[in-house]
Amino acid sequence: MEMVCLNSKITVPRVALEAVERQRLFDLLHYDSKKITIVRAPAGYGKTTLLSHWFSQFDDSVAWLSIDTADNDPMRFWRYVIHTVADVTQRDVSETLLPLFNLQPQLPLELLVDTFLNELDTIPRTVQIVMDDYHLIDNDTIHEMMTRFIDYLPNNVHVYMTSRAELPLPITKWRVKSWLSEIGKEQLRFTYEDIKRFYEKKNLDYKDSDSLRYVLDRTEGWAAGIQLIGLTIDMSKQNNRIVDPSHTTHPFITEFLLNEILATLPLDVQDFLVRTSLLHLLDPAICNTLTNRSDSDAILLELEKKGLFIVRLHSSQLVFRYHHMFMDALQIELRNRYSKDKIALLYKETATLLYDTGDVHTAIELALANGFYEIADTWIAAHIVELFESGQTSTFLRWVQTLLNNKYAVQPETLVMSALMLTIAHKLTEARQLLYDLEQRQTENQWMNKVEYENIARSYKAVKAYALIASGEDIEQATEIIREKLHGGFVDAKWDALSLQYNRFEPKILHTSIGSRGKLWPDEKSLPFFELLRQSEFNKQNMTGFSYGLRAETLYERNRVDEAWTELKAALKYGHTFQDPGLLIPMYLLQARIYMTKKQFSTAYTLLDHALDSVEESHWLSPLFSMKAYGSLIEGDIALAEAALYQMTNINNRKAESGQAFWLLVHIRLLLAKKQGKDALLVILQVKEKALQEQQISILVEVTVLEASCQLILSDEHAALEALHEALEYGAPYHYVRTFLDELTIIPLLKKYRKTRKNGINAQWNLVPLSYIEQLLAYHQKDSIENTEVNVLTPREQDVLRLLASGAANIEIASQLALSEGTIRIYLSRIYSKLGVNSRTQAVLLAKEWEE
Repeated sequence: MEMVCLNSKITVPRVALEAVERQRLFDLLHYDSKKITIVRAPAGYGKTTLLSHWFSQFDDSVAWLSIDTADNDPMRFWRYVIHTVADVTQRDVSETLLPLFNLQPQLPLELLVDTFLNELDTIPRTVQIVMDDYHLIDNDTIHEMMTRFIDYLPNNVHVYMTSRAELPLPITKWRVKSWLSEIGKEQLRFTYEDIKRFYEKKNLDYKDSDSLRYVLDRTEGWAAGIQLIGLTIDMSKQNNRIVDPSHTTHPFITEFLLNEILATLPLDVQDFLVRTSLLHLLDPAICNTLTNRSDSDAILLELEKKGLFIVRLHSSQLVFRYHHMFMDALQIELRNRYSKDKIALLYKETATLLYDTGDVHTAIELALANGFYEIADTWIAAHIVELFESGQTSTFLRWVQTLLNNKYAVQPETLVMSALMLTIAHKLTEARQLLYDLEQRQTENQWMNKVEYENIARSYKAVKAYALIASGEDIEQATEIIREKLHGGFVDAKWDALSLQYNRFEPKILHTSIGSRGKLWPDEKSLPFFELLRQSEFNKQNMTGFSYGLRAETLYERNRVDEAWTELKAALKYGHTFQDPGLLIPMYLLQARIYMTKKQFSTAYTLLDHALDSVEESHWLSPLFSMKAYGSLIEGDIALAEAALYQMTNINNRKAESGQAFWLLVHIRLLLAKKQGKDALLVILQVKEKALQEQQISILVEVTVLEASCQLILSDEHAALEALHEALEYGAPYHYVRTFLDELTIIPLLKKYRKTRKNGINAQWNLVPLSYIEQLLAYHQKDSIENTEVNVLTPREQDVLRLLASGAANIEIASQLALSEGTIRIYLSRIYSKLGVNSRTQAVLLAKEWEE
């Protein structure tokens, strides 16, 4: 179901002719250096009118979004925001960002926000974004994304929000930072002069100034109340009635709307209003069908002319909506006038009409809200592939949960798709529950044995295998399921149309669900699975390419580099065959890392430059630049590393971190290289918290190793040892090796950890096998002997290195060896080159290891 952006939602509402210019409020809207303006007040205080009137004074376009409850899906919400910005700026913002929306349900939302911010920063003009009725958003993910969006908002962008309620956003922080301008109920209240000008514009008679003051006192400046009184006076005049304004207010707004406004209208217009109150958007053609009329356009225009709580959403098209208060009142009247059966029929007719006219999303929402679960389930199943591909997985899963909460027996196909979405998003507990429910249903009614469910039953098995792989807990069972599936042969199904990709943004396949998020499989369990894929009909599918890539990353981590290279080459062939950057980029990054391990930096950079030239999607640029920065750090060139790392993240001439963990891990290394331990620790804790939430084992091992290095820089050896132990706890069950070996500063700490363990000082650490520690150090010693034997040094160079390791300065070494200081510098340069190190510290570490 392709998401269609309605122009009526992204157009500034037209300003009514009787709107009063309120200069004192306009003055408050001059935001100067502010990032965001929030206009907050209960319904009927003129929030939308204020902003639409304000922007009508200027030629500059404004990116306006009228929010409704259906926008509580992150992808739908941000599609609309981006679409309206692209529309008013006439830039290709949406085209640049469109590929990101195809990453669902895997998309890291920080990546979407950061990329959007970078695009906004390139627009050479002021961009004003209005989010009207933001209080209708109750999705925590959207709030988190909005917080990040405001935190890093470029200087050329200002955001306006209207809301009836307090917002779950860091308002206090923004207020303290002077980023926020606020307009509340007190400022929005009409003054005496405002009321006077409003009634004069409407050509309404009022008895005297006392009457106006009485209206002000009774309404307390509430715009809706003042408008209601005006409507009452106007309608009374048309009906030759004399009404005293002081007698028209009523404490119960709904009763007043129904008795004093609706009841004065012709019966056919009343019926029109009541029936169409079920629609969020009032399109004349749809209204005609729903009410069996042919003059809905004329009625809507007449209602607008009377100012009857109707808002025109498009200046050139006849698209309207009722004011929320008026809609609520009309729906109460609907329940007063008709029986429950009649109301149910009206809702069903409305939902069906919307579905038939292509508004599938609203139709399903209306059906679910009114208990038409069978209809909703049928519509959801009919559009299941389109829903998946449009990225509206949050909405889809919410719909399914609504059906389940109401004890409705959801179609098996819908449940299997839900389990697939949850597995891809690594929500494995929820996915397993759905799969278990399907198994229970099989026990009860044997649904998998029925002919009509043959294809979906096979899809169920594939999803179950995928969930087992993602959990990293039972690869043997997954292998048996795949073998059983192969035995039955391939069957065509509409699910084949799904553009299911196994990696859409991660720089490591190990980070994905198909990589079990870093839970490395032992050979005895994984090889049967890999062989099954490679020696069957799956051999021609992209999943087999990912099996090679996953095996390559695993072998590298296990320090079996030569074997990893063989698997990597096979994975690259698949990546090129399928033109899949989700396989190619991780393999390029691994290949570059292997080159760097062998000190072949020029070859690594050439490879990364080739990848940068060939990649199309902008979100792949960040990990490629990050790997170049990583290489520069190994070589000891901090300035070059910094330039590469911030290549893609410069917002407003300040460095804003990318949301990707890969970038952040290199950023941490840069901070450590610059001895900025406290800053590094803050980023470490940020990455670690998110990795824990997402159960990313490989990231947890790496970031905790960096935490140990950071604590060493902060001169806290005890904390460093504790962090190292934590990293070992994460890594030992899966036999992580290279993550420890690639951080040279960790090796001396690892030796101290081993010594502590052997002395039995900390019994709590015994959960990490001592044999694992010994094996890590043995691997390191082997690498040191193979790559940097001391015998490659001449006797004189060995003398220099020995004195260097003792802590002697260059001038002291020169004195003891009767050489000039310049000659010592030349010797040191040769020693560094032969040992494959980049700094005095690394050379000293190697020398001390040989001494041990």
